[in-house]
This record gives sequence, C-alpha cells and structure tokens, in this order.
Amino acid sequence: MNLVPNYNKNQIFSYGILFLSGLYFAFISVYSINQVDLGFQLSAVERLKAGQIIYKDFDFIRPFFGVIFWDYLLKFIPLQFDYLILISRFFVIIESFVICYTIQKLIFERKDLQTTVFLVLCFLHTFPIMPWHTIDGIFFAVLALLFYKEKWYLSSLLFIVFASLTKQSFMIFGLGASVIILFDLFKKLVITKKDLYLFIPSFLFLIAVLFQYRIIENFSLFIDQVLQSASPSYLYEGCIAPYFSFEKNFHTILYILSLALIYFININRKVFEIALMAVLPVFIIYPFFNDGQFRGAYVLYVLLFILFLKYERQNKFIFLLLFLGWCSSISWGYNTPAFFILILLYRFIEKQNKFFILLWGVILTVFSIYRSKYPYASESLASKHVFIKNIPAVSGLLVSEKEYSYILEAQRIHKVHKNIIFLPASPLLDIINTSFLNRASWEMDIEYPSWKSELQKLKTNPIAVDNNLFHYYKKGFFVSSITLELMKQKKAIRKTKYFTIYSN
Repeated sequence: MNLVPNYNKNQIFSYGILFLSGLYFAFISVYSINQVDLGFQLSAVERLKAGQIIYKDFDFIRPFFGVIFWDYLLKFIPLQFDYLILISRFFVIIESFVICYTIQKLIFERKDLQTTVFLVLCFLHTFPIMPWHTIDGIFFAVLALLFYKEKWYLSSLLFIVFASLTKQSFMIFGLGASVIILFDLFKKLVITKKDLYLFIPSFLFLIAVLFQYRIIENFSLFIDQVLQSASPSYLYEGCIAPYFSFEKNFHTILYILSLALIYFININRKVFEIALMAVLPVFIIYPFFNDGQFRGAYVLYVLLFILFLKYERQNKFIFLLLFLGWCSSISWGYNTPAFFILILLYRFIEKQNKFFILLWGVILTVFSIYRSKYPYASESLASKHVFIKNIPAVSGLLVSEKEYSYILEAQRIHKVHKNIIFLPASPLLDIINTSFLNRASWEMDIEYPSWKSELQKLKTNPIAVDNNLFHYYKKGFFVSSITLELMKQKKAIRKTKYFTIYSN
C-alpha cells in the first residue's frame, strides 16, 4: 500500500516556486536602501508623530489620505524605532497581496494562492519596496471596484474618495468610476445591509480624520498646496504623449495604423496569446541589456487595451483596471503603468495554463537577479554588504558598506551640529535623526512651495549638502533653489567624504 501522496510534477514545482517566492519577499524586505525616496512618505508620517500638522507645519503637495493611512498602520510604532523601514516594507508586501487578491477576484478565473503570489511578483516588479502614495491609491481603488462588483455602491463610492485623496491623478479615476457606479446605483436603487455595515464606520472614520488631523481647519492651505498650478503642457506630455507619440511622426502614424489593423482584422485570439507569451520574458529580460531600464511599456499597454477591446469588450472591470493603471502612471517621476502591465498581460494569456509554472519561474528568477544587480539608487549585491544594527529606522536592513558608512557619517555630523539640515533631499536622514527643522524633506521646488519664506528662518542653520546628489538638483525640473540660495548665504567650513558643510 502506497502511503506517499501522489504529487505530479507541476504540484512539486508549484510548491517549490511558492517557497522560493516566500524567500524572495523576505529578501526584498531587508535588501538595500536609498536616500531620496525610501523615507519620503514615512518622513511625513514621522512629522505627524512628532506633533506637526500636515499643510500647516510642513509642505505636502499631495492629498492627505495616504500619509494618514500609514500613520494609522504605524500608530503603535514610536519615534526613532530601530525597525521602522523593515516593518513598513512588510506592510507594503501585505498591501500588495490584498491588491492582487482583489484583482484576482475581479477579473481572473484562477483563484488559487499560487496565482495570487505570481500576481504580487508582477505587481511589485522591480519597484523599490517602500510606502508610496501610488500603491495606496491603487489599494483603495481596487477595493472600491470589488465593492462595486458586490453591488455595495455606497462603500464603493467612499473608497473611491479614499483613493482620490492619496494622489491627484487618482481623482481622474475617481470621477470616471463614480459616474459608472452612480449610473448603476440610480438604475436600481438598492442599498444592502452589508454595504451599510461597511459604509457607516468608514464614513465616520473619514469625518474623524478630517478633524483629528485638522484638515478642515487648514483647508485653504490644503487647497493651495495640493492644487498647485501645473504646466498645461504636462497634461499632454505626461499623460498622453508617452503612449502615442514617437520622436518621428512617421513612426507615430505607423504605430496608430498598426493598432487599427490589429483591432479590425479578423485574427484568432490564440495567435496573440502565443505572441504575448513570447513578449513577456523578452520584456522583463530586456533591462539587462539596457542599463536596468524597461522599454516598450507604453506600447505594450496600449496594445493590451486594443486586444481587450477586440476580444473582451463586455468585461468592464478589465477596462476599469486599465483606466486605473493609466491614472497610476501619471506622475512626475515614475510615470509608467508598470504596476498593472504584467498582471493584465497575464490575464490575456491566462488560458495558456500549461505555461503558468514556467512564467512564474522566469519572472521570479529575472526579478531576483534584477534586484540584486540593479537595486534602486543603491549598490549591487556584488559589493560588500552588512546588516545594520542599533540605528533608528534602518536596523535589520542589508546594505552596502558604502551606504552604511554614509549613514554613520551623517549621524556624526548631526551630533556635532544639532540644528543642521541635510540637503537637497534626505528624508531618510530626517527620520534617522528625528530632525524636521524645515517644512519639507524633499527640498525640490516642486515639493517645497514655501521654500522662499523659509530662507530667513533657516538663516542661522548649518547645512550639509550631499556631494553626489547635489548635481541632480542644480537645475531642471527637480531644482532645489533653497539649497542653492543657502549655499550662497553661507560658506563651506568642512568637506567630508559624503557631505560639504556650510555655516555662517
């Protein structure tokens, strides 16, 4: 009698890759740091913990809900907690699992754990693991779509409000999705008990937030900072042109004609499924031959829209997610639909089930190598690394010796100059030192609307200017005028390996 379970090869490979995926999530939780972006959202949270009031005491040019969401998630984490970044990364991965499980329920036939894990790999792709307003907006938006699918219309509309209050571009999604939901609601005006059970406490929570964080009291400041005038040309250059425009007009015309032919010519869907099966590994491997940069994401995203329009035009949730992915890509920095592109690509080829394990293995392998070789704004795993101990916020992280040395030097400088400000963009150092002396931890003009009024206030503060970062912020879109002006007002008194210190 055979007492050993009769597992087939696919099951064995599936469990093996599931285990390796768990190791991968643990690895990306601890591996590498970057000085500019990693601490941005958390620096705003730490300012709240330190007693500052959003918009009144510090500049924040985005809506408030993402920061407040993270303030609640980290409510019991004290200031200067050694493992702040590590815990926040665990939360980001959990948040990503919720997002992908929800998307799975919305548009996928497969409902198993393996597919959820695969989708999380696709969602996070090579994005640095950190709290980020775009991920928060996606989180609330996909939950809103799930509630809409369940016909919990009030809860759906409220969570769309939550999503819209994380980032301005999600307001576009909020307007479009709200029209669709309201149309269905008024077509058959039925409110379920489950809907009310979720809507009422969630609505009360929103009201409490508005008063607790003094949003209503500082509403004019909220409007002034969040609705800053943007360049009119950006509406085209940042939102539409990347998807449809090439350097040469001939290529743009050829591209649009090709999309039209794909849509109108009668071609069996399996042809495109096989073609995209080949495209997926090429798309994720290409960065190794392009200095770590993806290419063709915009073209591929539009192609997926055309293919879904051709073969699944009745599935409104696919198009709502395509719309959400486009809105998530509207950004000054990370303006790409990368959070959705691989998920939607796999959704189109989902019926090619026999290749699932292979695709999962390829994506896990490629992204593991990619993150080791091209960690965001950091050094590859090939250099010597150490685990950080006994340093606020970053303990437990595996970082290069150079990054570790950088942090230690910044701490030494801060001990000598207690009221020093690190420029031009060092939110992680603000967190480590619990030092929030100016109104922004990203001191670029676009993120620091009140910088001119701060010049007099910061006249006596010494500053430490990052020797390597400074040239990125001397001119252009991310210029840091306050750094330039303070350097003019003061004189260099000391230069270290990583910083130049200026004082009166």
